[in-house]
Parts: sequence; C-alpha cells; structure tokens
Amino acid sequence: MATTMTLAQLRTAARQRADQVNSNFVSDSELNSYINQSYFELYDILIQKYGDNYFSADPVQFSTDGSTMQYPLPNGTLTFTNGRTGATGYTAPAFYKLLGVDLMLANQQQSFVTIRPFNFSDRNRYAVPNFQSFYGVTNLRYRLNDNYLWLTPIPSSGQNIQIWYVPRLETLDDDADTADGISGWTEYIICDAAIKCMQKEESDVSVLMAQKMALIQRIESAGENRDAANPATVSDGQWSDLWWPTGNGGGYGTGSF
Repeated sequence: MATTMTLAQLRTAARQRADQVNSNFVSDSELNSYINQSYFELYDILIQKYGDNYFSADPVQFSTDGSTMQYPLPNGTLTFTNGRTGATGYTAPAFYKLLGVDLMLANQQQSFVTIRPFNFSDRNRYAVPNFQSFYGVTNLRYRLNDNYLWLTPIPSSGQNIQIWYVPRLETLDDDADTADGISGWTEYIICDAAIKCMQKEESDVSVLMAQKMALIQRIESAGENRDAANPATVSDGQWSDLWWPTGNGGGYGTGSF
C-alpha cells in the first residue's frame, strides 16, 4: 500500500470527507491552499519532535576563506559540496532548521569534530585567532543569524564546514506532486483540509476536530522513535573541549554548555 498521495488524490479525499464532492463552494485552487497548509502542519508536528528522524537533508559542505565570519545557509539556489556523495555544485534544498555543524579535521578526509553553538552574549568570548589541533580540539563556535551561519572567531582559510539540517517543505503545486505520509499520516492532511472546507461553509466540524486530535496523538506516539530497537538517549551536556576554557574554569567536563 502506498504511503504517498498526490495533490489530486488529497483534494478528492478532502472533498469526500467534507461531503462537498459535487460542490463548487470551495474551488480547487482554494482547496489546494488548504491542503498545503495542512501538509505544513503535519511536517511541523514531526519536525518539532523528530526532525532528524524523518526529514534530514543531505549534509552540505563549504570551505572558509579566512576573512568571512557569516556564511549563507542553503536557500534552494546556492550550490555546495554534497556531504553524503561528495558531489560538488550540489544545489541544496532550502534550510529550515539546524541539526548540527561539523568541522572537518585537517588532512583527515571525512573525519569531523562537532562545533558547538555560542550564546549572543558570548559573541566576543572566542574572538581570538582560530585554531584546530590534530586531536580535534577547536575554539570555533557557531550561531544562526538570519539566513547565515555565524562562525566565531573568524575561521582560518581552507577549513571545511559541514551543516546537517532539516529542509524547508516544498508546496504541492501540480496535481501529480506527492505528499509523503510516512505511515498513512496523509490522513491528517485530509482531515484538516476537510475541517477548513467545512469551516468556510460554517458547518459543524466537531467530529472532524475529534478525529484530528486522535490523529495527532497517534502520530506523536508512533513517530516518537524510528529506531525501535535502540531508543534515543539524552545528549551529553557535560561536554569538554579539553584545555580550552569551557566556562567551568577547568575544561574537563564538570560544567554544561
């Protein structure tokens, strides 16, 4: 059984659910808008809780130039190196939410160290010459700033940065465009779009609202852990970068970031 549905199929299903099959009260273009809004809702439900499990784009890589502090994030037109395939000139999908930033170790292809974020109040704390040791110790930090990745201190020339992220969802424009329901979760799109149709004609939507709430519970429960054999654990908050100051004075993992 397919887990995807086309825009045309979603439109038909939403009209059936709202009992508006033979009605032109809601036009196709308006219903397409409702469906897209509902699809974005479903996407956000999954992103907010389990973004890296379901909607992670291929990581992208770029090299620093030694003078720039802020580098543009993928916007659907910029090209990068694909961190999964190694292909250059890769047009990456537009950025939505960040999952992680890595620094490639010098002279060690595809070996990385995690770059940690910094708070805005600490923007000058690491403003000293950038360094990276053979063992992966670095004082480089990142922060999202508008549509840019802000690195501090200014990274040395030729350092390779890798970004893991959740892509922005593309709208369904053509009737053949498909929505991925993962596990039949296109039912949420159908139900929510039908609610919008019935709200326009001021009909009672209480039954569909109850179904929508049940679907949210189902999605949140079933979607919680994609790796059923090994549930996710709490991330390490006692991180240390060895001798570089971490805020606790010692730098040996006794404080949190």
